[in-house]
Amino acid sequence: MTALPEDALLAALPLPSLVVGTGDAEPRILAVNPALLALTGFSDTDLVGQPLACLECRHADHSGWTILRDALNGNPAPGEPLKAELLFARRDGASFWGELHLVARAGERRLLGQIVDISRCREAEGALALSRQREALGLLTNSVAHEFNNFLQILIGYIDGLKRRLGDRQEPFIQRAVTRSTEASERAAVLTRQLLAHSRRIAPDLRPVNLGETVRAALDRLRPGLPPRISLDLSIPDGLPPALCNPSQVELALGHILANACEAMAGEGKVSVRLSAIEPGDRTLQRPDAGAVVLTVSDTGHGLSPEMQARALAPFATTREAGRGAGLAIVHGLMKRQNGTISIDSRAGEGATVRLVFPAAG
Repeated sequence: MTALPEDALLAALPLPSLVVGTGDAEPRILAVNPALLALTGFSDTDLVGQPLACLECRHADHSGWTILRDALNGNPAPGEPLKAELLFARRDGASFWGELHLVARAGERRLLGQIVDISRCREAEGALALSRQREALGLLTNSVAHEFNNFLQILIGYIDGLKRRLGDRQEPFIQRAVTRSTEASERAAVLTRQLLAHSRRIAPDLRPVNLGETVRAALDRLRPGLPPRISLDLSIPDGLPPALCNPSQVELALGHILANACEAMAGEGKVSVRLSAIEPGDRTLQRPDAGAVVLTVSDTGHGLSPEMQARALAPFATTREAGRGAGLAIVHGLMKRQNGTISIDSRAGEGATVRLVFPAAG
């Protein structure tokens, strides 16, 4: 069987491909295939012999390209792949996100590279992140509206009492104060109902889920964002029943809990994630006939005082700087929407354990 010439092999590749030379101070493009020309809109003469940076979008974050050039100038070992997500330029001035894969050839100062267009993937990830932010905002709005509504009912009760006691008093100030207080409380009640109605529009799609696989996949995505000083331990027993929940909301809740746990550990620490089952018939469950699946997250942080633990699920309750502390309130809302429960067990200086209970699928 006769081997095809190198140029013919490059041209036959279906993915956008190129050959990069590293002999000069600046990595240069030595050859390209038709698929790359179709992707970028450039011609052979535009690219061949030019620095690799000619494919760089001028609006890109240049740090990624700088890291890539440094790696290429370091003479990567043959067979050792290099990969980078970069913003590439098209000839018409547009741009696209691409994943560049490069591998060095043995005995040569050349690398074979391929570019995969991941623009749609990046857009989908961005849309998903925005959707989760909106969902979290809706859950937080729900929690705040509930808390505000509780305070408002107390005020309305006292205002009604004042109206009954002072209704026959003719002093202009008293009459004006009672009237305006009543109007303001009525407007606040309407606003609270509107906020609750808006936040309740986000209804999760609940279905039977293998919670072990869901948690393992979520941790694979969340683990790179954890500080290096934090170790993560996962325990999933065999034979867990399916849980009735929403996988994306489980991951969102787990992300908030892990973020809280990491912030509670100033130095090195450990987070333990465990799954377990509650057998059917347990009367502590909302649905005792079906049983439940429990997700427990424990940390070795500073823990919570009894006062802080009592209001840990309220919006903006925090032991850290002002303006934070919405995470566990959001998790509380997520669990309520999935017919689950959340509880916290903690002592000052002894870490904290967050326990999420999901109904079993029955």
